[in-house]
Amino acid sequence: MSCEGLNPMPQARAFRRSPDEVMRLARMGCSHPTRLSFLRQLLRRMQAEGWRFDRPVWEIDAKGVGRAVYRAIGPERTYSLVVFAHDLPPEARSDRVIATAWDATFALFDGTPDAAGLDRLAANVPLQEAGRISPRELSLSRANRSVRLFDHVVERLAAGAQPDVALLLETGYLMRTTAVYGSGKFGAADRAAIAQRPELSAPFQAEMLSVWLTRAFTVDLVEHLARARGGDKAARLAPDLKRGLGVGNSTGLGMAPFVIRHPVLLNNWMLAREEALARVRAQTGAAELAGFQAALDAARHNADLWTSAHDIQRAKLADLRDGLTRLAAHVAQGWDKNAAHPWDDLWRWGQDALPLEAQEALLAAMLEPHGDLIDGLGDCMDADEDAYFPINGAMKLGELRAIMQAHYGWALGVDYSTRNQCARFWYVSEDKLEPRLGERHEEPGAERELPLDTGRQAAALWQALQGQPDDLPVAHLLLAAPEHRPAVRRAQITARHPFAEIRDNLIADDMLPIDILRCKLAFFGATRFDPRSDRWVRISLFQGAPYPDQLGGISAKMPKGRITPTGQSRRVNGQLTTGLSLSETEALCAKAVRGAGFEWGFAQEAARAATWLTAHGVAGCTLLLRWLQMNPINTASPRPDDWQSSSLKCPLHVGVALVDHVNLPELTMQDRLCVMNVVLPGLLLPLIALSAQRRGGGGVTVAMQDTSIQLHALGTIASAAALASFCAKPVGDLTLTFDHSTPAPDTIAPRLLSAPVNDAHALKELEALALRVTVPSSGRSLGGAGGQGGDND
Repeated sequence: MSCEGLNPMPQARAFRRSPDEVMRLARMGCSHPTRLSFLRQLLRRMQAEGWRFDRPVWEIDAKGVGRAVYRAIGPERTYSLVVFAHDLPPEARSDRVIATAWDATFALFDGTPDAAGLDRLAANVPLQEAGRISPRELSLSRANRSVRLFDHVVERLAAGAQPDVALLLETGYLMRTTAVYGSGKFGAADRAAIAQRPELSAPFQAEMLSVWLTRAFTVDLVEHLARARGGDKAARLAPDLKRGLGVGNSTGLGMAPFVIRHPVLLNNWMLAREEALARVRAQTGAAELAGFQAALDAARHNADLWTSAHDIQRAKLADLRDGLTRLAAHVAQGWDKNAAHPWDDLWRWGQDALPLEAQEALLAAMLEPHGDLIDGLGDCMDADEDAYFPINGAMKLGELRAIMQAHYGWALGVDYSTRNQCARFWYVSEDKLEPRLGERHEEPGAERELPLDTGRQAAALWQALQGQPDDLPVAHLLLAAPEHRPAVRRAQITARHPFAEIRDNLIADDMLPIDILRCKLAFFGATRFDPRSDRWVRISLFQGAPYPDQLGGISAKMPKGRITPTGQSRRVNGQLTTGLSLSETEALCAKAVRGAGFEWGFAQEAARAATWLTAHGVAGCTLLLRWLQMNPINTASPRPDDWQSSSLKCPLHVGVALVDHVNLPELTMQDRLCVMNVVLPGLLLPLIALSAQRRGGGGVTVAMQDTSIQLHALGTIASAAALASFCAKPVGDLTLTFDHSTPAPDTIAPRLLSAPVNDAHALKELEALALRVTVPSSGRSLGGAGGQGGDND
């Protein structure tokens, strides 16, 4: 991925840092938010486009219980934060994901909800994971009041006074979210359904909008309660104090696997930031000095206010304060601002003189005044990860070996048989279905670990390559050793996306998950990083940011009559979709196939096939279950030269082999392929479509007995009826005819829509299989993740 096309500056390449330097956890765990953070991108867009804001519903009683709606009205679309405020006893309040009740719950609605929509949300949103939202919602979240601060602010305002400034600075927020779910979770709209909207194209924009509007609600709520108690003498929160408040957040291990599972996305985040730094370093003059000095002063002020009780973070804060003091002195007296590349000189001095924590703070300060130079890079931070999922089976092992040597040296020299290098394992908890980290040699469940041991997988692939001829295609290696599919895929991705891998052992005994958390949270725009263990952390969002009334105005007046809804319900085959989202479909199917005994790599590909069918209007989960019930675990992947034999063939194994081999001579010499006796041939169709994409575009016509269907590399189909017919066949002989000139059919699959309802029995059976990959959480794991005891502040 390259960003030069958006704002060409090829001279910056010479100033980029190496992935070997950037992608180490020690440095990633010192990340600071920059102007490229997702919340800053959101605020800039809303201000530039003149968004308007109002509060059409405020039905909150004197106890702070009820509902409200906050609207963000953009040039083309409206989004509404629907709020439900609750009367939560103090003893029921917990920040952790294990909680079952909260002070407030939220959903970000696509459009403006009508009364029926509000009632539907009222029956589900307060339940959070136990409820169910729809594709009309873009996020689901919840928050708790700060025990230290919330009541204090209400009491002081009710008395006509302002709250204690020191207490506000110490806490920094009135409420803190404990989870903000999006991207298809619990029935919400899939990311693909909104990714093409300009205002939501950058990562996590819907979630950031939800949190920002939540911040406005927290201030409105304390002022409302103050008026209810104090009447006319009640004061409003002073503007400067109000602006200093953010929204707190407690987050844990569930966030860490995301960046591991999305290597292309991680690369694009890191590369955009690194390109930004390189562009600043490449400048031939020290312009923007005043802006840099202001950013440095703000960083020092923030460091003085930043506190933590965690030993690791306290040491980092000492490094930060000392480093920023030395940096300020160097900027004032030692920095040669007339050098050929003054910003590069400053950066090089910082690398030699400052600890990591202060180096990364310097990076953020250097970027801050250079918005005109770097803000366009925000458009580079999303990713089409589907485009890089297929494995290039035509790659020769010699090339793969060179990739491993160039990008995986950090992994290949590690002895993963020693206790300290394989001390941990990642797993899904049986109770909350959340990621956890177990101790391999002390706790049960390692046989069910998640495939997040990227270094160990790379080392195993490296061993498998030993003694293999350089000219052997990858496809041939994977026929014999399919367990290496995930590692091959990641290696091929990393060859094109050098910042895709965290270059550390993620199962070592000294690995700190909070380093992963901090890196991701810094891209969100989080400040006041405060670990509570090595596995969960508190942060603050939007402190110092403007409120809606400072961007585009906000009206607190309630309209009379009904709210006029906007937007359209998403429908598949004429019916409102209420089933699993596509992301939920894929996640469930992957766990089920893994639970049935397959390797994770194959499980992911099988899940994608089922999800493709579901997106095209077929009950893919049901078809996948039929396949699993046939007990295909011992089915070998047939070689292409065996596809015309009389033996029964597994559609998924044939399909995976087809995608791997499609650009090898044994297939490229043929525009027509025959595959005989394929069981459940419908499951093969998604992989045939993918093979057409891998072959270079165009389409492929698939014929079976008296039925044929035209598939296109773009993911379109010519006949939904033909697709249903294929999926109804128990077995069939298929003929594939590839045609590069085939135009895309007019019928476009509803792949951006939420999945139609699958057979309830099939979902139940798949869920039972998926539970086989879960592990009961140990007391140690729960304690480290904050799951034992409360977290009231």
